[in-house]
Amino acid sequence: MAAFFVPDDFRSFMRTVVAYLDSPGSDKLLDAEDAFQDQCGYGGRVDGVGKYRFTYLTPDGVHRWTIQVDESEIRSIVDGLQIEAEGERSEVVRTQQRQPTGEPLVIWGAYNDDALAIHSLDDLMVALDTLHLYALDKPRIVRLWSSSDDQLVAVLWRDVCALYVIESVDGYATSTGDASRTDSFEVVDHDGMTLVVPWADCVAWPVACRALARFAAHGELGPEVAIEGRIPSQLLMHGELDRETMVAMRAAPASDPRKSSLPRLVPAVPVLIEPSDDRTVPTLRNPLTEPMAPLSREPVGTAELTAWGRRLIEGLAAQGLIELGNGPGAPGLDEICYQLSGLLQAHGDEAEHAVDTADWLANEIKAIRGVSRLFATGGDLQIALRRTRVA
Repeated sequence: MAAFFVPDDFRSFMRTVVAYLDSPGSDKLLDAEDAFQDQCGYGGRVDGVGKYRFTYLTPDGVHRWTIQVDESEIRSIVDGLQIEAEGERSEVVRTQQRQPTGEPLVIWGAYNDDALAIHSLDDLMVALDTLHLYALDKPRIVRLWSSSDDQLVAVLWRDVCALYVIESVDGYATSTGDASRTDSFEVVDHDGMTLVVPWADCVAWPVACRALARFAAHGELGPEVAIEGRIPSQLLMHGELDRETMVAMRAAPASDPRKSSLPRLVPAVPVLIEPSDDRTVPTLRNPLTEPMAPLSREPVGTAELTAWGRRLIEGLAAQGLIELGNGPGAPGLDEICYQLSGLLQAHGDEAEHAVDTADWLANEIKAIRGVSRLFATGGDLQIALRRTRVA
């Protein structure tokens, strides 16, 4: 045992413990490992009488303290009469040898159906697109685990996102955006605690979306996101809960986006629609275990862009979402696809991940000579772009 010198944040934590103990009511949750939670640690009663065990995480995330105290010691710490306690210190060890042990997991709320086990890139992108729409009115928190138990917290708001890696072989990481921004915003996490997010931690949503997909597969954000080796101290405790623990605390997560809470989050959910004709609407199925090169899927030539445009037009037509002119002087399909190829080259990738861009692109497609009517919304177009990008 070693001497644990009580820091200010732990003393503040103990104040919340005493306040709860002294609150009215007899039916209190005390006998659980995490009955009490704070940004610096967690703990609970261990003997059913008066002994408590707390885990304290140092602000740098390097060490973990386990402290066992009785109720009188807790009160003495709060009153400032006790400045140290006996504890065991250990290092937070991160293995450099990680093997996949299951499926990536994404959680966006406290309820059992606010979670999805990821089976494919399509399912993950459907979830991220929906959560992006869900975060247009106010900030939302999303937690993501890779198949190797790497973990991050993402804060989505409108068309930006802050990324906080709290468990990976490379340690902590925080995304960095515009360093000149000194303001911040607040978001309430799934445990009801408020997290202050600096705007300087935010990056554009299309970049963040690709980084999230890469993280789910490989446990790292990729070269598009500049990072710093830090995270908010409030998130340190999340590293104590691996994916298996989180699943054990909840019902089994859905494996189909349509069977989760995603359809209830926004009025129109970009879920996958089974094509009526596989020849005109090819199914894109890209398992997360495959190399992530497809995430930078950009057609390189005019011929490929035109071919993508043709697949897009045919796919929309198969679902009754577009009508082409067929009167005298109307351009042929080849000419329409050629006009569309320029729009896809400039905005196709961003439109897949940003609904505002998808809405704008839909309006531009309506204006193409030869397109009589377009019924597709921005969400419809995002799905069609993703499904027809690869032949």
